[in-house]
Amino acid sequence: MKKTMIYLPEETHEGLKRLAFEASTSVAELIRRAIGVVYGEDIEDIRDLEEELAKYRADRGSAITLEEYLRQREARVSA
Repeated sequence: MKKTMIYLPEETHEGLKRLAFEASTSVAELIRRAIGVVYGEDIEDIRDLEEELAKYRADRGSAITLEEYLRQREARVSA
């Protein structure tokens, strides 16, 4: 896990502190969950793309078509 610093409006921070207390968790965990909900699929897509690119660079014969990639992505999202 990496540490990062963000600046929040005071009202947002206070609201998050209350929510964290009510959920028996931390503000950091609430932020991680929110990022996962909003950007999780995009982050997975980037990771998948990087893996496929590395495979392609190592062995150009391992490439898949865009249609196959989209089918695999749809199957993963539907699961």
